[in-house]
Amino acid sequence: MFYKIAKTLSKVTIILGFVLMVGGGSEKSQELFYLYEALGIVTFAAGAFALECFRYQEYQYRKRKIKEAKEHARREAA
Repeated sequence: MFYKIAKTLSKVTIILGFVLMVGGGSEKSQELFYLYEALGIVTFAAGAFALECFRYQEYQYRKRKIKEAKEHARREAA
């Protein structure tokens, strides 16, 4: 969920930054281009990092459950 929101927000800010740059708006708009681009890239990176963290946590959880099941089966067999 967080990844999807971050991905959407980053794309919107990157597009808005390009529109401001290409649109040839005021100088203030041109200066804001860098801010919007940086915001988009940082948001996308944070979303990607969060996704990888959640995947790793899920992997560790599954690994732990399999280990517990094997130990339980071993104890039942003994």
